[in-house]
Amino acid sequence: MTIGASAAHADDDAGAAYFSGTDVTANSNFGYAGGVWALANSIDSPGLRIRALGGYGQYAYDGSLPLTGGTLPFRFLGDLILGELMAGYLWRHGEWTIKAYAGAQYADHKISPRDPTNSVNGTQWGAKGQIELWRNLGQRNWFSADASYGTAFGDYWVQSRVGHRLNRRLSFGLEIGGLGNEEYNAGRGGAFARLHLKSADVTLSAGATGDYFGEDTSGYVSLGLYRKR
Repeated sequence: MTIGASAAHADDDAGAAYFSGTDVTANSNFGYAGGVWALANSIDSPGLRIRALGGYGQYAYDGSLPLTGGTLPFRFLGDLILGELMAGYLWRHGEWTIKAYAGAQYADHKISPRDPTNSVNGTQWGAKGQIELWRNLGQRNWFSADASYGTAFGDYWVQSRVGHRLNRRLSFGLEIGGLGNEEYNAGRGGAFARLHLKSADVTLSAGATGDYFGEDTSGYVSLGLYRKR
């Protein structure tokens, strides 16, 4: 899983932004932290930037172990370590803000016990790309869409949000997304609320998630912090 963050898009003198958060479902939990550093202008101005992220999570899934003459149903446990470092650029065009990144990623999956049917196991390095879109819809509404893909285990993540700014402190809206890799695919949909502080945004979202066949469904809760400095 790869997580992105969007905050207020007004220009200021901040040269960096830091983000962290956690995502929890019935079968997984993941925590992450990272930052974006502008190389010349402020973090909200067009120009080059560097983005780094690290994360750790755990997950479980049902499968089977091969036995002589058959198989044994088993619940596998996984540990995941992620890291990425990318260079990018921010553009502005009218009400649109566009950020694009490309770089390297590291992914380490440890499955216990070893699952011979799961190709997403072990350590891989790969290339990573990410794009983040933001559009203001009048004075109080906005739309965002983020997507990423990494060649290490073919992991991907997409998310789209439509939000309404109720006042200077609070926004709320709806979200839809998907994530997965070579062995797993899941969609999700829900709602979010965002608290706007002086230099930070705190976003809480919740909803339902499950694979694309409507199986393995559960709820999800995500909490994210985005702060400019």
